[in-house]
Amino acid sequence: MTIAAHTCITVACDVCGYAYDEDEYTAHFADLDEARKALTGTGWTITADRKVFCASGDTDHQAALDALMPPEPTVQVPGQLAIDET
Repeated sequence: MTIAAHTCITVACDVCGYAYDEDEYTAHFADLDEARKALTGTGWTITADRKVFCASGDTDHQAALDALMPPEPTVQVPGQLAIDET
């Protein structure tokens, strides 16, 4: 019997630490592209900077996703009245 070491990628949520599993075992992927393809359509998110979020919809997960969004723009056109001005 030959024993060989293999390098693989597993995916776990950055918020709760839950490991992506299919059929109740941790999935192992050859590379990040394979992991992205497997997670497509499952509700999991992998960002460009390798942050991973599971499909849980609780407030902690939503807050983590919201933190990735850019701030609301506060642009005021010259001559435009501010919203709080009358």
